[in-house]
Amino acid sequence: MVQIKKIYHNEAFQIGLFFGFDENLKAKAKSIGAKWSQTNKCWYVLYNNENYRKILLTFDKVKIVKDENIERHNEPAVIRQENVHIAEVVSEFRSEIQAEHKDSDPEFVSKIVFKGNTGKYWILAVPYKAVITPKLMDIKGVYWNKTQKAFFVLRHINVKLKVEALLGNGEIFPHEYFNLETVVSNPNTFIELNEYKLDKKWMILSCPPIPYLIEQVKRWEGSRYSKANSAYLLNATPSMLENLQKLAGELNIPIHNKLPDKYLSKYKALNKKASQMHNLRENLLQQIPVIAQNYTLAMLDYLMAQNYSANTIRSYVKSFNLFLLINQYQNPDTLTEMQIVRHLACMTEKGLSPSSLNMLVNALLYYFRMVLKRSTFEIKLPRPRKEQHLPSVLTMDECGRIFSNVDNPKHKLLLLMGYGAGLRRSEIVSLKWEDILFYEHKIHVKQSKGNKDRIVMLPYSVVEYLADYRKLYPSDDWVFPGQYKGEALSGRTVQQVMSNAVAKARLEKKATVHTLRHSFATHLLEGGTDIRYIQQLLGHSSIKTTMIYTHITPKAVKNIVSPLDKLPIGNFEIKKRLK
Repeated sequence: MVQIKKIYHNEAFQIGLFFGFDENLKAKAKSIGAKWSQTNKCWYVLYNNENYRKILLTFDKVKIVKDENIERHNEPAVIRQENVHIAEVVSEFRSEIQAEHKDSDPEFVSKIVFKGNTGKYWILAVPYKAVITPKLMDIKGVYWNKTQKAFFVLRHINVKLKVEALLGNGEIFPHEYFNLETVVSNPNTFIELNEYKLDKKWMILSCPPIPYLIEQVKRWEGSRYSKANSAYLLNATPSMLENLQKLAGELNIPIHNKLPDKYLSKYKALNKKASQMHNLRENLLQQIPVIAQNYTLAMLDYLMAQNYSANTIRSYVKSFNLFLLINQYQNPDTLTEMQIVRHLACMTEKGLSPSSLNMLVNALLYYFRMVLKRSTFEIKLPRPRKEQHLPSVLTMDECGRIFSNVDNPKHKLLLLMGYGAGLRRSEIVSLKWEDILFYEHKIHVKQSKGNKDRIVMLPYSVVEYLADYRKLYPSDDWVFPGQYKGEALSGRTVQQVMSNAVAKARLEKKATVHTLRHSFATHLLEGGTDIRYIQQLLGHSSIKTTMIYTHITPKAVKNIVSPLDKLPIGNFEIKKRLK
């Protein structure tokens, strides 16, 4: 039994650990960084939340002893903010740990591999287990990374303890948490800006190796690392400098601006599409060995030259790269039809979905016809039958419950716009104030899916809300600005807003931002709107895509009236014969 008590020692509050002579307990105390106090005749650690939870994980039996001689108001302000309410949380936390450890499996635990960290996440390889994996995914701060084929775990004490408790191992992660670093002001800690002489559209950013700082810089549009300069290259615009000043202010780091006068200019702003395509090319080429990059590069050049969208390019090239991998990066020109068919059969056995298989077929046909110049080439590839899935749809009542559970004005408005105008997630975040036609009650959606523009309705019910909301961001071009100046809100943030609202509304259905778009179309159809108008509002190039909503609106089908029923034909002939 270990008794813990709040003590004041070495001019700070500590958690004292009291127990009789026991080498095992002594070793455990040392393992959490405890020191011996000859004055108090106990081991002690700094009084904070992290150390308290370490104690609970390390020792089997812990008893809390309250010391009435210590007055709470004597604590320093910083310590008061981090006080641990031990008596209130011990029962709940202890029971949670015991429940998870009951089902621990030594063989399973031995297969868990910690792979280091990246930015604000730890990387953890965990074998699949039906009982454990879903619970792991439910922990806030944990997500599955397909590229790494591992779990990314937020470097936070609460997330660490929950994951370790679930997996039955209290020593998986190091005690290196991701926080805003408090940097001691000294001449050696600063950010420096210099001109980039090779291209005046860029500036060189030299900064200290602070994870949070680097993580944010890497997020900015166009940001890239220059090995030659051992620094980052940023777009030389005033808005980029504002973003940097804001970030430096958070970390209390000075900026040494060595740029020439008038070096920064808004006219140096990157072409968004050019930047997007450059990053896309780099990312796709990194996924394949150098020996096979010529094949991928040739396909990339053709797709970009034909102005395909980034999503189409990504899908085609990823499918093609997978094809190369299965065939051990052989020259595609040397493969026979049977080898290609065998490849498709292999992918089917591995459970690839019909949609993915169809994408793979399209990618192969494109490569053989466009890149290899075989315009008449007709390889009879077996086309997998595409599965037909009905879209998930919310009722109007469920939509209302979602909106009522969002308090943030920006977050509520973006969901209202998504439903009220039937917008895609990418269309919501791409909206600019110049696209909102207030007097016409319309929205001009520009360069959406398929590089097409369209005009959609601006709901009357949000016009006043939208006008008031604009006063919150008067100087921004984006309707939904992001964290930094000149940036739009990320699509991932929009989806997180929706997920949080659905959880608060306690809906049993799975719903995404795109579900609001499906609901918009379904409710219009149920209200009697002609399906051709719905097609135009949704931006569908084919009526077949829109027709799927007729399968999920029994209410609309029930209300359809035969045109014959509208004619005054009567039943005179029948009555005459009956007589």
